[in-house]
Amino acid sequence: MATVVEAWTGLDEPFPTTEPIGPPLKPVPPLTKLTFEQANQIAMGRSFELVNGKVIFKFGDNLHSDAQALLCGAIGAYFKTKPSGRVRLEFTLCLWPENPYEARTPDLSVILNESLKQEKYGSRAPDLAIEIVSEYDRWIDLFEKAKLYLEKSSRVVWIVDPYQKGVMVITSNERIWVSDILTCPEVLPGFSSNVQDIFSWPSAPAKKAE
Repeated sequence: MATVVEAWTGLDEPFPTTEPIGPPLKPVPPLTKLTFEQANQIAMGRSFELVNGKVIFKFGDNLHSDAQALLCGAIGAYFKTKPSGRVRLEFTLCLWPENPYEARTPDLSVILNESLKQEKYGSRAPDLAIEIVSEYDRWIDLFEKAKLYLEKSSRVVWIVDPYQKGVMVITSNERIWVSDILTCPEVLPGFSSNVQDIFSWPSAPAKKAE
């Protein structure tokens, strides 16, 4: 079978090449660091942290979300009877007034009344900062964040692990792994919760057979 070859009809033009048409492309500039205000506009309400100008969005899986809701409910119930503070979900902290390229967002922030301020974002770490482990979190990063919170006025940090079903309680003096009864006398005197209750919703009682 013969192959038909079409003749080039642009007699006054050179043969087409792979060279780009038009001016050469300008090199893409390296990514610049974002300030908190710029990152906040990009986030459009989504929870994020800002580390050296880099936006890190927070995504909670089902175990993370369940533990967050159950623990928030337990602490909220405590403050209903002892109104000494409040608990906030995903409360953004801007801890460096001289540095607009950093912000952190604990999963839960427990703030006592004497530490509350009329401000949109936190200028100090919460009295009790709580981070809940998600599937791809690294403990080295969580410990680094705990150290930061303690340096910025937190009294206690909890790292809640729904996979190992326990809580790492961190203060400036020690780290303790808790898997039975969780307390926090430094911030929540009288508070007590069975750790396993943080990781499972109460089941409805079985219906009696009629």
